[in-house]
Amino acid sequence: MNAIILISVLGILSMMSEFIGLKKLIYPIILISLIGILGYNACTFWNNPETHYGMLVHNNYSVAFGSLLITITLFWFILFRSSYSSGEFNQGDHYALILFSTVGGLVLVSFSNMSMLFLGVEILSIPLYILAGSRKKDLHSVESSIKYFILGSFATGIMLLGIALIYGATGSFDFATIEKTASADPLFFIGITLLSIAFAFKVSAVPFHFWVPDVYSGAPTFITAFMSTFVKVAAFGAFYLMLDSIFESVPTYLSHTLIGLSALTIVVGNIAASYQDNVKRMLAFSGVSQAGYMLMVFPILTISAKTSLFVYLAGYAIANLIAIYIVQVVEKSKGDARVENFSGLGKSNPFLAFVLSLSLISLAGIPPAAGFFGKFYLFTEVIHAGNIYLVLIAILGSLISVYYYFKTIIAMYSGEEVSTLTNPAFGFTSVILAIMSALVVLIGLFPDILLQIGMNI
Repeated sequence: MNAIILISVLGILSMMSEFIGLKKLIYPIILISLIGILGYNACTFWNNPETHYGMLVHNNYSVAFGSLLITITLFWFILFRSSYSSGEFNQGDHYALILFSTVGGLVLVSFSNMSMLFLGVEILSIPLYILAGSRKKDLHSVESSIKYFILGSFATGIMLLGIALIYGATGSFDFATIEKTASADPLFFIGITLLSIAFAFKVSAVPFHFWVPDVYSGAPTFITAFMSTFVKVAAFGAFYLMLDSIFESVPTYLSHTLIGLSALTIVVGNIAASYQDNVKRMLAFSGVSQAGYMLMVFPILTISAKTSLFVYLAGYAIANLIAIYIVQVVEKSKGDARVENFSGLGKSNPFLAFVLSLSLISLAGIPPAAGFFGKFYLFTEVIHAGNIYLVLIAILGSLISVYYYFKTIIAMYSGEEVSTLTNPAFGFTSVILAIMSALVVLIGLFPDILLQIGMNI
């Protein structure tokens, strides 16, 4: 609750920074504040659970996922600061919108009432509708914003209808009451199904993924980075929290639906990604397939399943942020992110090539990176639940992903250099990239810390 209030105040301060003479100071203020808020939030992990006015709950789950979300926002601010150096965008307004989205994400991982679930989704999404179209003279950016807004509004409408039906069946918006009064009323199950469809859109599960490639490729790359990491973590955290708050075990019909969605998302996402010759679009479809892996544990409402989801999301978010940052560097230098434009990067900028390779290896699930351990732990949970065929599909999908991830890696180290990058990573940014890359390896080699956190949420 305190983190939500503090980041909200920080967002308002950023929005007013030009009027109160803090334009040059707002960036360091945001960084220092986020570090302080992250530290404070993490220190409350072992506190007793608290409920705020029956709307928000402060417990280990909200603290763990909230800390991960704040960490993603902090890394985003550090990595993509250079995106505002040209003066094309209003720095204070953009920072404020990102912070308000962060507030929405924190609400989504701590709600205990359906009204707060809806508010969290809207607070998260509305700033991103604006940011996706922030390049006003770029038709692709404007198209991205319009598509995201229209389809996002459609998903919100489905969510509201689901909430209304659940309220009609149970007479309450409170999840604790809904859990006690849930019955065989068809309205209740239709409502849960509609809520699940709305979340499937937010996490980009097939067949609700069709907006992803166009929105991600059309939006400014630094906004794509935020959408593909922060939004995905918040949406998955909220989706699992909703199911865990209502059911002791997922109903059979919903379990089979989630398993089918997971398998379809893995297959379609990986096959579509393998046909892309633009790394940015490839990462968009890769994000779809990654959503399929995460959905595998949703029919399993156990502590171990929750832990595997948290660990996987942490590794995915860090690796994906690194990859999209380097895509932006290449785009700025060479005009777009086609695979051939990465040729020779290993010679012209070995550091960038190395960290990109490491992030792609992690996304592919190859040891010793975090992605390998995340997949291993996740697959193990699904096998224990008896869904062996789903794991076989996931392994096949992972093998396909090796092809398209390594297509970029091979181009970097075996291709002839197309041109020298004009925007290599130096200074503070390179230090942060090195730290994030080290985290990708350390999570894979020493996952015990994340496992301990996960086992207590």
